[in-house]
Amino acid sequence: MFRSRISHAVVCAIAASLALGGSAAAATATDTKIVVTPRVGLSAPGSSPVDFPGVSKVRAGEPLPPNWVVVSRDVRIYRGTEVAYAAMRMTCPKAKTWRTGASGGAIGASVLDRNVRGKRSVLVMATVAGDVQPGQTVAGTVYALCR
Repeated sequence: MFRSRISHAVVCAIAASLALGGSAAAATATDTKIVVTPRVGLSAPGSSPVDFPGVSKVRAGEPLPPNWVVVSRDVRIYRGTEVAYAAMRMTCPKAKTWRTGASGGAIGASVLDRNVRGKRSVLVMATVAGDVQPGQTVAGTVYALCR
């Protein structure tokens, strides 16, 4: 009987130790935090913030041509234990449609919709551009060019 009490106590101690070890590891894990601001529009005669691929009329630092609009959203990603990215909808103003997109800063962007031709609203994923270690924060802007 004495022996079974000891073995029972040892089993309970080992189980408690494993439970505490698991919760300690979980306690050190951090969440990835992502902040995406509401969209902001920029139209002529404002200057384009970036070059847009495939559109030679719109160049960084030059005034936007009439009828062209740039929609932007700032993105900040604090890298936690696991990598996470932000999916957002880039919506052009009424009567305008998506032409192309770009990104700036340490944020990259990719279009998730298969067909964007003639769409006013396009789903975009913001990612980190480059290697980001846990605990680091990166920031940048995602742009949509509309006409």
